[in-house]
Amino acid sequence: MTYVYRRYIFNVVKLIIFTYSPTGLGHLRVTDALAGARPADTSHVILGSFDKFMGWIHRVASINPIVKSIFISSQYGFFEDILAHVYRLFLVLGSKKISNQLLDIIYKHPNVDHFQIVATHPGLAHQIGAIKDKIAKRTGKKIDFIVQVTDDTYQHIWLVKGADLTIVPSAFVKYKIEDYAKSQGIKFVAEVVPYPIDIALTEYLPKGLDRSDTFKRVDTPINVIVPISGAAVGLMYLIELIQNLEKLSNRFNFWVIVRKASYTDFFITLLLRVSGVNIVVGKNDNEMINLYELIYQQNLIHLEITKPSEQSFKAIVEPSRVGGSVLLFAEPLGRQEIENVSFLRRHSLVKNIADVRFHQAGSLRSLILGKNARKAAGDIYRCATDGIFEEMSDPKYEFSPNSVKSGEVGSNGAKLFWEIVQKYFG
Repeated sequence: MTYVYRRYIFNVVKLIIFTYSPTGLGHLRVTDALAGARPADTSHVILGSFDKFMGWIHRVASINPIVKSIFISSQYGFFEDILAHVYRLFLVLGSKKISNQLLDIIYKHPNVDHFQIVATHPGLAHQIGAIKDKIAKRTGKKIDFIVQVTDDTYQHIWLVKGADLTIVPSAFVKYKIEDYAKSQGIKFVAEVVPYPIDIALTEYLPKGLDRSDTFKRVDTPINVIVPISGAAVGLMYLIELIQNLEKLSNRFNFWVIVRKASYTDFFITLLLRVSGVNIVVGKNDNEMINLYELIYQQNLIHLEITKPSEQSFKAIVEPSRVGGSVLLFAEPLGRQEIENVSFLRRHSLVKNIADVRFHQAGSLRSLILGKNARKAAGDIYRCATDGIFEEMSDPKYEFSPNSVKSGEVGSNGAKLFWEIVQKYFG
């Protein structure tokens, strides 16, 4: 586990410590969104820890149906309780390193009396929850501990003993974890806030730019971004999908963002042979996130092919915003992705691409692709030429009144996060 200083300021009153794991890059994306929206008078430090085992499991499960079945089954019922208990115990017993790193940060900022720790990964969260009070007593500092749940999932591992506040994306998840917390006799305080999206992606598009205009024409390039997750799952599916789309039309212009690693070299080599594909290679996790945002800021991205991980929540960003592209999801892998899709279904923001038709897509922000990459490519081409993507990209798009009333959609989740934190802790 390593930590890096993003910003170092002496004589600050409050210091925010973010902790994350780049498994799938989602935890880092959320961390960046929260860091970018934090109060202007605060400094911050970021602690990162990579769970190599979980990254390996995600890669293997994406290509091996037996491992995938075992992986998903272990996330429910009796097996979930056992694994959650063992995982917590393992994490708590291994918390000495994170304890020393937090103490090091605190001692290097002697003029800071108030520390706020924000965890975006359950692994580090359980370790911090076990040591927070001891560190506060040892240092005499005020320490608040906030957990941000990074999927719309009520997996038991997100009940963190010692957390002062947990932020969740939906009331459904809040109530589910509350019930579990009562059964375990664990204090659980939670608030519902729209999923935090980076402010660079929630800004309005420059005047005159309209995604829907592209789909009204027959010769305008359609920009498609394909971010590869930190665990690099589903690579062969993406290769086949891109190759088939390129055969169907030369309008598709791809931006594939991938991290340089031994398990992505073959993927990069194959795609370099496909016309219309721009390969953008990142050296590390931070560079991957920065490149992703830069491509959105410098190009009008119309479609994004991605996993229904934390990227699902870009569906709560309107088409009139920089990050408001139409989302095309691969098959869900793991419980959290399945439950993210359930969140989108509750808000009528997603539908299977094979079922969607013209004049039926006005409320949608995302589509789920089929398992067959060749057929999925045909469905994408149909949506691009039949007016479906045009409907989904309408700049006048508005979420339903019920969705707005729920407090679960909208582009201001990162800002609201800090308003809630201020209300609780000052």
